[in-house]
Amino acid sequence: MRVLAVVQGWYGERIVKHVASLARDWDICSARLRKGLPPIPEEDEAGALVEELVRNVPPRTYDLLLFLAEEAGAFLLLPELLSRLDVKALIGPVDDYRVLPRGLERQLSEELEEAGVSFVFPRPFCSLSGGEGPIGIFSKRFGSPRLEVELDGDVIRAVRLLRGSPCGSTHYMARKLVGVPVEKAPSLAGLYVQTYPCLASHVEDPVIGEDLIHVSASLAKSAVERALMREKSRKTSGL
Repeated sequence: MRVLAVVQGWYGERIVKHVASLARDWDICSARLRKGLPPIPEEDEAGALVEELVRNVPPRTYDLLLFLAEEAGAFLLLPELLSRLDVKALIGPVDDYRVLPRGLERQLSEELEEAGVSFVFPRPFCSLSGGEGPIGIFSKRFGSPRLEVELDGDVIRAVRLLRGSPCGSTHYMARKLVGVPVEKAPSLAGLYVQTYPCLASHVEDPVIGEDLIHVSASLAKSAVERALMREKSRKTSGL
């Protein structure tokens, strides 16, 4: 799969580095969008920013655009940027509500639907769990945590990741859980993800009603709980 990642800073850089380290069979190209954008870029400035970005992107067809923005002004560039690029699908993760408020998401969604671009705005990125086409291919490897555990009595002996968060926090969590008592594993999973550090913010999403960093922790905790239940069931059935 051919992926174009647009980054603004450390947030996007860390995600691209982790994804590239595990998806070596994908062709991943990165382009940088400068930081310090106004909340609503003027038309001339927006056009110049898109032009500058496009000049640094190799002209080819991309299966997926990872738009790893850190400012609301960056998301406002998306419609024009997509009109200048040959892109089949878009993932625009939202790990900070301030970067893509719900009203702006609705506006962008309408424009992208009219343009015929497949897209998703996962809140947070590690909630991504499916999709069609390139989004589905990406989410088979990266997104909502899914794992298997092996037990030695009441202690976790090994953790096998089936799908991990794009930022790498799930892999960190998996390493830390080895040797942890089963009863403490779910709560520690959430803590480990948060202290990785998690890229999600402490700003509450009014629709979800929670800080996105707490959503990330809950996803990790639930993944460990499900893995433990499956392993206990397997041992009970003798399989």
